[in-house]
Amino acid sequence: MHNLIDQHPLAEARLFAVALTFCGGFTDAFTYIQCNHTLAAAQTGNIVFLSAALANHNLLGVVDRLASLIAFIIGLAVVSIFHAHITHYWRVFCLIPILIIGVIVGGLPASFPTYISVPAISFGLAMQNAAFSKIAGLGYSNVFTSGNIKKSVVAWSEYYFHHDQHQRQPAIDYSAIVVSFTLGAIVSAQVQPFLHMKTIWVAVLIILIINVTYYLKKWLIEGQK
Repeated sequence: MHNLIDQHPLAEARLFAVALTFCGGFTDAFTYIQCNHTLAAAQTGNIVFLSAALANHNLLGVVDRLASLIAFIIGLAVVSIFHAHITHYWRVFCLIPILIIGVIVGGLPASFPTYISVPAISFGLAMQNAAFSKIAGLGYSNVFTSGNIKKSVVAWSEYYFHHDQHQRQPAIDYSAIVVSFTLGAIVSAQVQPFLHMKTIWVAVLIILIINVTYYLKKWLIEGQK
């Protein structure tokens, strides 16, 4: 546990990275299954779905995917504003939107317009992704995983084929991230038949625990200086 959370900077702790990535996979699977096959975070997939909707003259499909893409971009921009104007605990504030949005969405009926609910989630996940973007000094994503897979394979290849011992830990870290995202998506899919829209509250609870833990740990570190 010491190796998982006692990282400097604190935001790069392995425990936070793995838990947030689990929530990223969990939430993306939730929106895909519950919200008209729209992805809240994986904008590469949304662009493909957008092109398919255009080809099929599916106006609602176009609106869903385009709104999600725009909201994600806005969320990334808002993080920069938070970082510029909030000194010590800006990452704590960056997780608040996804917490509030998740609570609200979980209480909505399944018939609620997805072109409103999914972009809201996309906005929150973009802020989560930008606020926590490194694991032990390495760049990663906690809301989609294609880049993480690539980095994992490259690191393992360097370790095994070129005997680069420095790549062993990065390979392990990226592999843990990929597995965490995958498990999040699988668990989400298994839970949804029982909880339906309330499924997102599971991710909300985990993110809340992460945010409180991060705040308390950082507060203790600041107090020791």
